[in-house]
Amino acid sequence: MPIKLLGDIKVSYKMGSRPFRKEKPTLVMVHGAGGSSELWSFQLEFLDKEINIVALDLPGHGQSGSKKSFKSISGYSKWLYEVVENWFQQPIYLMGHSMGGAIVQEIAINDNNHLLKGIILVGTGAILKVAPQFLDGLLTDFESTVDKIVSYTYSKGVKKELIMEGARIMKESGPIVVHNDFLACDRFDRIKDLKRVSIPCLIVCGEDDILTPPDLSRFLYEHIPASSLKIVPNAGHKVMIERHKEVNTAILGFIHEIG
Repeated sequence: MPIKLLGDIKVSYKMGSRPFRKEKPTLVMVHGAGGSSELWSFQLEFLDKEINIVALDLPGHGQSGSKKSFKSISGYSKWLYEVVENWFQQPIYLMGHSMGGAIVQEIAINDNNHLLKGIILVGTGAILKVAPQFLDGLLTDFESTVDKIVSYTYSKGVKKELIMEGARIMKESGPIVVHNDFLACDRFDRIKDLKRVSIPCLIVCGEDDILTPPDLSRFLYEHIPASSLKIVPNAGHKVMIERHKEVNTAILGFIHEIG
């Protein structure tokens, strides 16, 4: 996996099979709690035909440096803002899933340097409260708690292999990193600040999402001025995996509309 050094920041990332093209829009993708860039495989495989696409590993995840992570969304957002500012010469599109969506919101709210052209929020909300038994279980019974959490991330009838793969990725991050991620989510609250998102925003959610139910996405849509909403039927929290064709079509439509 490629590693990019931006000053003192070590960033692990994945790109599509095509080389970077300056004339094309660039989409940077941010995974959720306990995840990695692997979760964007269906986007990396198909979207790079029309746009530049980069999937990052957050600190402590995948191959991005040590196992040190943050306990706050603001900590992750400052890290990501510095990455974007030092890597890309033109404004980009930023997409985040779940915790990644919270990080993207934080950046969009505070983007005084106009680094972003638009944002895409997938399976997320302006608050991301976590059940206390999950927070406790990640420290006391890590593997069983991860299995329980991941069992809620897909709609009914999904292939068992997808659930097992999701659990593998989260377990690789380890209990401290995953607990910190969920703690950061639990502390996140930007309900009163959504009106400060001034750039175009696409909001995507699975109709059967249990972890971040569609009402959270509807709230985002109602309070982010230049936003559009797509609720995808027969899909859970990992909508970008379960219904990647519909999600990819929505992403490209959003980016092409803005230009």
